[in-house]
Amino acid sequence: MIMKLFRISLNNDRSTKIGQQIIYSFGYQTISIVISLIYIPLMLDYLTQEKYGVWLTLTSILGWFSFFDVGLGNGLRNKLAEAFSNSNLSLGRKYVSTTYALLICIFSLILFIFHFSNFYLNWNSILNIKTVANSELYLLTSIVFSFFLMRFVFALISVVYIANQKSSISHFVIAIGNLLSFLMVLALTYSSIKGNLILLGSFVSGIPVLVFVVVSIVSYTGKYKDVRPSIREVDFKLSKDLMQLGLKFFFLQICAIIVFSTSSFFIAQFYGPEEVVTYTIVFKYFQLPVMVFSIILSPIWSAVTDAYVKSDFLWLKKTIKQLNALSILFTVVVIIMSILSQWVFDLWVGDKVVFSWDLIIVMAIYTIFQIWVIPYSNFINGLGKVKLTMLLTVIGIILYLVLIYVFRDLFNNSTGVVSAIIGTYIIGAIIQPWQTNKILNGTAKGIWNK
Repeated sequence: MIMKLFRISLNNDRSTKIGQQIIYSFGYQTISIVISLIYIPLMLDYLTQEKYGVWLTLTSILGWFSFFDVGLGNGLRNKLAEAFSNSNLSLGRKYVSTTYALLICIFSLILFIFHFSNFYLNWNSILNIKTVANSELYLLTSIVFSFFLMRFVFALISVVYIANQKSSISHFVIAIGNLLSFLMVLALTYSSIKGNLILLGSFVSGIPVLVFVVVSIVSYTGKYKDVRPSIREVDFKLSKDLMQLGLKFFFLQICAIIVFSTSSFFIAQFYGPEEVVTYTIVFKYFQLPVMVFSIILSPIWSAVTDAYVKSDFLWLKKTIKQLNALSILFTVVVIIMSILSQWVFDLWVGDKVVFSWDLIIVMAIYTIFQIWVIPYSNFINGLGKVKLTMLLTVIGIILYLVLIYVFRDLFNNSTGVVSAIIGTYIIGAIIQPWQTNKILNGTAKGIWNK
């Protein structure tokens, strides 16, 4: 049914590629989804709920640093998609080489600063925990953070595939990394070593990096040898092109840090690490339809760039209508999931965690907002018209910071934090569809077209 809704025209090569990528991605992403679901009870068995909450909060905090690529990944995505569209592989290679050079410089500096300052950080206070030694948390953060930054650089190969409208390969690589990490954690649960955060963190963060390294070597010596990064091809004059668009994405990413990556931190501070686990389980459950929808949307961004470069507005208009139809379908799915949620949680994690209906309902509303906004966000990002989104995001962040403290006293669990996040979506849910329609109809002027 999804493929029938999405089919634009059988003789449209761009639509055919998207259809193929969706089919392949579904298979690969299913592996990641299943693993993510099994991970939670597995982690709860290997770690205590408090230690698992520490792990979730820590990975959330470290995720903040991923946005210090200053938007270069997304900038490369659009510029390389244009290069592929115009068959200008020599320019594409310069963009790829320059992006690698810039990221290595940026993250090397960040890594140095982090390891220097990590000596003086009190992770017990940051994570609000006393049962784990600060020395253990220091070693854990050093290992995980180092692998995290390495992964971000080597994961640029995924951007190359996505820019060439082969997003399924990115899902495949992630699925392999997740599968191997999962198998190692599974082995740990059957070993005599229980509750070792350092060993767990090394496997979960290190194995995906190794997978990206292998895929990069294979890809750049094979299919993508024409855009293989080279020191000789680094052209810092292109930094302006990458940074001009990239900085806009960077700004949006920094704002995303405040809204999303801080949620676990605020929950841990307001309600304790145990509530982070409750929030994460409910969040992961309701993210299932979002993940499936994201599989469909994964090739859309670069396809929109390609269509816009070629002025194929007919395809763009038909595609957004198809995605709106899918949004209705996925909204119905979320409602059904809400009704069945308590039963599913009992089967999933048993009586280890208690879930409140107010958190379930609010999380369902948040998910529905995501489903309706994401298609338009992908279109706007693919078109590169993000200036209005930047303004809306600033307003949303201010609203979020106000609401998170207002709702803190109204709820005794993470429902307040999720409610505050919903507040940031309301404005975008109104303005982004309006902007997209204006651009596609040729009536966008001023900030609507920047």
